[in-house]
Amino acid sequence: MFYRYRFESEIYPTLSRIPLHVRMKLDLTGSKISLKHWLAFGMEERAALCHLPAETEEEKATFVSYLGFLSRRYLGEEAARISPVSDPPWENPNRIPDSVRAMSEQAGKVVTSQEWRQWNSCQRYALFKLSITKNEPELFFQALMEFRED
Repeated sequence: MFYRYRFESEIYPTLSRIPLHVRMKLDLTGSKISLKHWLAFGMEERAALCHLPAETEEEKATFVSYLGFLSRRYLGEEAARISPVSDPPWENPNRIPDSVRAMSEQAGKVVTSQEWRQWNSCQRYALFKLSITKNEPELFFQALMEFRED
């Protein structure tokens, strides 16, 4: 499955940036790639990474293996490895992460417990990731507006 967000729809035709759904897979598998590395991969290969599932341990291993293959092929080295996110805060529908609460409070658009529970894990991931990322803080609010419209 490849979860597409409307607020990042401009990147999907060319996959010119790493989509948030792929970033979630990278976080869950403990893999790290730069935008430069992402763009070194062919368009079809980037699309494959978008569509590869990474929910079960077997799927995660397949994702890491394919990413490693691409990294060796195009960059001559393995993809960087970090610790996978353990106990992902976006997976708990009953607790809004502090960073999400703080970011939403800044603009007077507080995320409620009811909203957090009703959103799926991909939506919660987007809000979490965008709340801790220093670049493009406006994307957090675009995502929040999109999810509130759904």
